[in-house]
Amino acid sequence: MNPLLQVKLRFTKERNSQQPIVKNLRANASTSEDKVIALIESLRAVKRFYLTTPKVIENMLVDVNYNDIIAKSNRIQALLKPRGKNANDIIVGARFSPAEEGSENHIITYYADPMTVDRTIAELEIIRRFIKERLDGEATPRNFNETRTNHPNINYDGYDLSKPKIRNLIVDCSVVETFSIPTIGTFPEQEMCLLTFYKTELPLNNLFEKLHVDSGHYQYTFYGNDTISATKELCTYLLETVPYLISMVSSDLSKIALEDITATPELPLIAIPDPTNEPTIGVIDTLFDESVYFNRWVENNDYLIDIEMSLAQNSKREHGTEVTSIIVDGPRLNPRLDDGCGRFRVRHFGVCDDRISVSRLVRKIKEIVSQNPDIHVWNLSLGTEDEVSKNFISYDASVIDELTAQRNVLFVISGTNDNRSIKDGTIRVGSPADSLNSIVVNSVRYDGTPVSYSRKGNVLSFFNKPDVSYYGGDHDERIKVYSPLRGDVEEYGTSFAAPWISRKLCYLIDIMGLSREVAKALIIDAAAGWDYKTSTYKMKDLIGYGVVPININNVLETPNDEIRFVVYETSESYKTSNYTIPVPKDDDNNYPYVARATMCYFPECSRAQGVDYTNRELSLKFGRIKSDGSIADINDNVQDDDGAYIDERASRREFRKWENTKFISKILKRNRPLKSYDERLWGISVISKERLSTRVQGGLNFAAVVTLKEIKGVNRIQDFITACNLRGYIVNELNVHAQVNVYNANQEELIFE
Repeated sequence: MNPLLQVKLRFTKERNSQQPIVKNLRANASTSEDKVIALIESLRAVKRFYLTTPKVIENMLVDVNYNDIIAKSNRIQALLKPRGKNANDIIVGARFSPAEEGSENHIITYYADPMTVDRTIAELEIIRRFIKERLDGEATPRNFNETRTNHPNINYDGYDLSKPKIRNLIVDCSVVETFSIPTIGTFPEQEMCLLTFYKTELPLNNLFEKLHVDSGHYQYTFYGNDTISATKELCTYLLETVPYLISMVSSDLSKIALEDITATPELPLIAIPDPTNEPTIGVIDTLFDESVYFNRWVENNDYLIDIEMSLAQNSKREHGTEVTSIIVDGPRLNPRLDDGCGRFRVRHFGVCDDRISVSRLVRKIKEIVSQNPDIHVWNLSLGTEDEVSKNFISYDASVIDELTAQRNVLFVISGTNDNRSIKDGTIRVGSPADSLNSIVVNSVRYDGTPVSYSRKGNVLSFFNKPDVSYYGGDHDERIKVYSPLRGDVEEYGTSFAAPWISRKLCYLIDIMGLSREVAKALIIDAAAGWDYKTSTYKMKDLIGYGVVPININNVLETPNDEIRFVVYETSESYKTSNYTIPVPKDDDNNYPYVARATMCYFPECSRAQGVDYTNRELSLKFGRIKSDGSIADINDNVQDDDGAYIDERASRREFRKWENTKFISKILKRNRPLKSYDERLWGISVISKERLSTRVQGGLNFAAVVTLKEIKGVNRIQDFITACNLRGYIVNELNVHAQVNVYNANQEELIFE
C-alpha cells in the first residue's frame, strides 16, 4: 500500500480580470409587448395591496418570480433598482416555486421602497412602447442581441432612458414571470412554532408593538434578530394579520426519533483498561447512565434544568449511553467493524428526553460548544421526526452551520430514521440532518444497500445529503451497543452509524494532526472511490457519496498503483491556482492515469436567504495544462472560462455550484494514456464567487484530496515525490504508526525534577 501524501504547493492569487459584457437575451429568451404589460399589471397589483393594507412597514416586500434557477449575474439589475444601490442589495429571501424536484424556479423576495416601485412601473411603460415601436412588438436574440459581428440597427433616441438602461430592462423582463406578494402557506399543527421574519427597517420588538402583540397575552421568545418561538395562538394571529412578513415557519417542539428497545438480557461483567491519553469526542444526546462498565472513559454532564430532569425517564438514558458505547468501545462490541482507531474518551452532554424545543436545543448546543473549545469532533445522533423544508434550512441546522464556519469544529449528524409503521414512499431527513457544513450519515446493510428505515436528501432540492453512509444495522441485521439496562444488545439506526464516522474523524484530526477540511475530504473521497459516477450516484439521495471503508488504513493508504495527495490552502482572491504539479509520465511521454479529486470547505451561510443559503462558492478544476495555459479539467468544467456560457441549473447539476463539497472524477474503465501538451504539467485552480453584494471578509480554507490511478498498475509514487522535491515542494508521507508515536509523545506530561 502507498501512503497518503501531504504536498505543500505554492499557489498564486489572481484577481478577476474578466471585463463586463454587454447584456444580451439568453438563447431562446424573448420579451414581448404583452409580457411587459402583464408585468406592469402584476406590479401594480402589488402596489395596490400595500396601499389598501394597514401600514406596518415603510417599504414593500415584492416576490420576483423567475422563469428559471437564476444565477447572481442574471438576476434583475434594472427592475426594482433603488437609487444609489443595486437590486441585489435589497434581496431579503429566496425560495423555489412549488413544482416537482428538478423543475423548480427561483422566487426571490425584494424589499423595495414605494418610489422605486413607481419608477419601475413608469420605466416598464417606456419599455412596452419601445418594444412596440422599435422591435415590432417583441425583443428576440435575433433582433436585439449585440455581438462583434452583428449590431442590430436600433434607434434608442426619444425614450427618456439611456441605451444601457433600456437593454437591461428588456433583459430583466425576459427572466421574470411575474411580481407578487410573499406567501407562507400552511404552518405546523404543533403548539409551539418557530417564525422567521423578512428583514425590514423594523426590529422585531418594534414590529410587535405596532401589531399590538401583548407579552402578557401571548407567549413568545426572541431568538436573534429575525426569529421567535411562539405559541400556536400567536402564530395564527400573525399569519392572519401580516402573512407577507413571515419568511419561514417550522415546529419548535419536536419529537426526537429514537430507536426501538429490544428485549432485556442478563448483564455481563465487562472490564476494559482505564483511559490514558486518548483524544476526546463530544457527544450531545439524551442522558448518560454512569453505571455502565466504561464510565471512566466518559466525562458526564447532565445539561438539563431541574424540571427537565424530573420529567426525564430513566429509560431515556439508553439512547445517549448506547451512542457513547460505540465511540468508547465499538470495536469490542462489533469485531466485524473494528476500524483500527482504538478507544476514545467522550465528553457527554445529556440535553433532552425524547422531546425537546428546537430553540432550547440550539441554545444548549451553542453554550456547550463555546465552553469546550478543545473538542474538535461533535457527535449528534438526535433528529426530529418531521421532514425538513424544501425552501429553507432548519433553525438548528443553520446554527450548527454557523458554529462550524466560525469555530474549528466538525459535527457528525445522524441521517434520522423512518419509524412509521406504514411507509408511503421515502420521506426527507429530519432536522438537523440538513446541516450543510456537517457530515450527515445514513445507514446501510453489510452489503452496502440502503436500510429499510432510510430517509432521503437532497436538501433545498439540490445539496447532496446525506454525505456518506455506514453500517447501522437493520431489523434483521443489527449491530451491538451497550445499554445500561440490558447490557450488550443488538440495535439498528442512523444514530449508531454516525458514531463510527465520528471515531474516524477524531482519529484523522486529533491523532493524525490533519485539518478538519482535509479530514472531511478524506472521508468523502474514500466513500466515493471510483464507483460513485457509475453506481453510487443512482442512490446518492439515500447513501450520499458512498459507504466509508471500515478500517482507517483504507482512508489513509491507497493501492500501489495509486498516488493520493492532499493540498491545503486559503482562498483569499478570485483565483487560487498552481499550474506546476509534476505528475510522472510513462516511457512514451504520456500520462497513464485516470484521476479524481475531492474538495471540502466550510462557508458562512445565511438562513434568511432561503434556498440561496451558502454565501461563498469555490469552484474546482484539476487536470493537465493545455497548450494555451488553461486546465483540461477532468470534469470538463467550463463555467468560469472566458466566452463560455452555462446556465445556473446546469452549473448546479454538473459542477455542484454553491455546494461546499466538490467531487470530480473520470470513470474507471479501459483507459488510454493522456497526451502531454507541449511538455506542460498538471494544475489545480479554485475560483471564488460571492452570492451577496456585501463582500465576505477574510479568507476561506479549503482542502483537496487528489488521486491518480496508473492504468497499467505501475507504482510511480516515488517518482512523484522526487519530482515535487526538485521543484521545491515539501512532501510529507503520512505514516500512521509514526504519527501515532508523535501524538503519544506530545501527550506525555513533562516532569521537572
